[in-house]
Amino acid sequence: MTRDQRLHGLRLVPAPSAFVAGACLVLAGACSAPSRSVPDEVRYRVAHGQYAEAVQLAADAAAKSPGDAELAAAHRGASVAFMVEQGRRLTFEDKDEDALVWFGRALEVDPQSKVAADWRDKTNRKLAVRWLDVALELHAKDEIEAALAAYETSMRYAPADTSALTGRNLALMVLSHRVSLGHTYFDDGLHALADYWLELARSRFTYAHKYQPTDERTADRKKQVETVLADQRVAIAKDRESAAEFGAARIEYRLALALDPENAEAKAGVERTKVEMEVNTLLTRASMDIARGRFDTATKFVEEAAAKTVAQKDLCQGKLDAIREARLEKEYLAAIAMERDYRYEDAARAFGEILSKTPFYKDAIARRDTAQEYVRLANDLYAKAAATEDKAARLALLQQIRVFWPAYRDTEAQIEALTKELGS
Repeated sequence: MTRDQRLHGLRLVPAPSAFVAGACLVLAGACSAPSRSVPDEVRYRVAHGQYAEAVQLAADAAAKSPGDAELAAAHRGASVAFMVEQGRRLTFEDKDEDALVWFGRALEVDPQSKVAADWRDKTNRKLAVRWLDVALELHAKDEIEAALAAYETSMRYAPADTSALTGRNLALMVLSHRVSLGHTYFDDGLHALADYWLELARSRFTYAHKYQPTDERTADRKKQVETVLADQRVAIAKDRESAAEFGAARIEYRLALALDPENAEAKAGVERTKVEMEVNTLLTRASMDIARGRFDTATKFVEEAAAKTVAQKDLCQGKLDAIREARLEKEYLAAIAMERDYRYEDAARAFGEILSKTPFYKDAIARRDTAQEYVRLANDLYAKAAATEDKAARLALLQQIRVFWPAYRDTEAQIEALTKELGS
């Protein structure tokens, strides 16, 4: 049940301003006839915290005897006690503004009520201290304008409070000093801008705007300087970009955007250099895969980079050439390994494949021809050895083959057999 419901039907003494209306719950059941006089019974119930019953009893009695001064005084006292009690409960709930309304009503009914005046003063002091704490905290955070408002609110509840008065005066002095500083910094910024000391001018206009946040001139001048500085950053970024230093260029473009968020060239440069940095990453990964012999993967990375880039097309083509060169080198080394393993036929074919891709790759022509000559010569010598009946002559022919191709067919076994026969 709300307070308004409980007050419904309760007849309080109206305040002179007619602000107080009847409220509170109709008392359940009829009041039993008191054994004491009505004024004494009213005082008794007030003393025992039965404020609503006391008001109701006094109101009923006063209505029956309109000219009875004692009953009117009892009704007035019960009403004041009831109002003070409502205010007390609200201030205990930290609803102090509402509590002050009730104490004010009580003092309108009885301006001489010490209890109502005491509770009003206590609540005012409570609110003054609360707002003083807020003001001090804001002051410590350097939020001077908000602190000044809080000091003044505190003084509304305690006009003579020296702490709030001192704080308010200090806040006023700081604000006054800052206005003066703002003018000084603004003038310094104008001089620096005239001499084209742009960074110095920007810092001075920034300080001026801090101390004079509502002055449009400081904001306009600051923006003017930042636009010029942004254009300078863009020019530096373009130089870095033309030198293929895309990371450094992107930093400069982003600094330009921080100064002038609407700079179209800086926005485009940020996106463009971002793409070129991604291309750099892809080409780096391709280089790693080339070193590891993973040429197909490297080719995919390079092709992806080539599809994205605008400024690094030549670099992508160079990387594809590097992949092709690495493939040929790998095939070349494999062919040499076949040659050294006396696999002349395989080596000749391998060198031939290399030459079909690159006609004059290193010494592949000479090596292919040499391997082919070894194959032809070994076949001729082997055929002659097979055709001769003279064992010594056959041994000599086979030994010639062994000089350049020890593992050719069964030459080693024949040489060993003929050596034994001729030795015996």
